[in-house]
Amino acid sequence: MGSIILILITTSFTGCVKNWNPRYGIKYKVEVVKVIDGDTFDVILPNGTIGRIRLLGVDCPETTAENNKRYEYDSIVDLECLATYGLEAKDYAENILTNKIVYIQFDPQAGFKGYYGRWLAYIFLLNQTDFGEELLKHGYARVYVEGNFSKEDCYLNIENQAIENKTGLWSCPSKETYGIVILTVHYNAEGRDEENLNDEYVVIKNIDTTPIDVTGYRLNDEVNHTYYFPEHYIIEPGVIVKIHTGSGNNTEYDLYWNNDYPIWNNNGDTAYLWNADDILIDTYRWG
Repeated sequence: MGSIILILITTSFTGCVKNWNPRYGIKYKVEVVKVIDGDTFDVILPNGTIGRIRLLGVDCPETTAENNKRYEYDSIVDLECLATYGLEAKDYAENILTNKIVYIQFDPQAGFKGYYGRWLAYIFLLNQTDFGEELLKHGYARVYVEGNFSKEDCYLNIENQAIENKTGLWSCPSKETYGIVILTVHYNAEGRDEENLNDEYVVIKNIDTTPIDVTGYRLNDEVNHTYYFPEHYIIEPGVIVKIHTGSGNNTEYDLYWNNDYPIWNNNGDTAYLWNADDILIDTYRWG
């Protein structure tokens, strides 16, 4: 009989939890109960449930080197340095936000939730300080230009000042670039490499602000297996392109070496990228 009563009571309390349907333009008070990293937090929402907030408009480095990416933060390639600032950003957020009451506010340009189901919101301290702005001022984050949000111009101005002053992560070593860079090499294809050649690929990106014609560019490994880019192939600003080892039809985002055997050594190799003037413009090494 006691078990039946307990079940009924539990069911009644569960049924009392209401869905939360926030509106734009309103600042809601929440309590931060856990800091996941510099830009992600668990909070108690106004309906009493726990929700995960992804801070809108900024992006802090990951806290481990292997989870950071080359050139994600301008021309920075020192991933260990970025991880250091990822940890500093988390510590900063913990000191400012843990167990604190703050405001969250949503932006109609971004929507309420992101791809992973997290709430997308600005966070304001009780004195109305924008926490995202503080992260940018201290050099603990970059502006997340891949998303849509109304404060982008304001945030970019703050980021530019931090870059100019080499504040925080912007003091990490960077390198001179020529527009096209190697982001990574996916050298170990799923299964047997020779049976899955198109899952072996090099990822490049145009980090410049103008389109780049890669006619005359080439890519090679340590033993000089060489791929020549197609003539009049244009890579638009911000576009990421994969160069697959196997065969296929070239597109805006995928190029094919048309090789019938694997190129990249799983145990260690180096990818070299050359421009049309025979200048080595980037390398990517592993092993």
